[in-house]
Amino acid sequence: MNEARVKKPARVANTQIRRKPIKAKSDTRYGKITEIITATTNLDDVPFLMPLLAQLSADDRWFAWIDPPKDLPKEMLIEAGIDLNKVILLHPSTKNSALDLAAKALRAGTYHAVISWQGAITENEISALEASATAGRSHGILVRTRRTH
Repeated sequence: MNEARVKKPARVANTQIRRKPIKAKSDTRYGKITEIITATTNLDDVPFLMPLLAQLSADDRWFAWIDPPKDLPKEMLIEAGIDLNKVILLHPSTKNSALDLAAKALRAGTYHAVISWQGAITENEISALEASATAGRSHGILVRTRRTH
């Protein structure tokens, strides 16, 4: 009977193995801008926003609320489970528009989510916000009212 012989592989020194450098993949969890269109400026028209923000608030970073149309009801935030110590409210000025504030907050890296109330916004402006969100590893949420024609 002929028995098949298994040939052992030759040992290769680690110095002979050349590895291709692995390119780091960009983290796709960040850099996204979500646009929410509501019928009115009432926060009750966006019932899923508070639970979404409560889920995001598990992170140790802050929330930035930029130029909401009305004062934020503290009771609503607390009821949703959002830590008020992690919420900062920003209003535009002559130096910084709401869009400027949103871009700066997204880029800063200290905010987990930036919720901004915007009027009309262009695709280029949204792309710039996405780039800022990617750089700061943040989430952007744009809220605006429906335009009637």
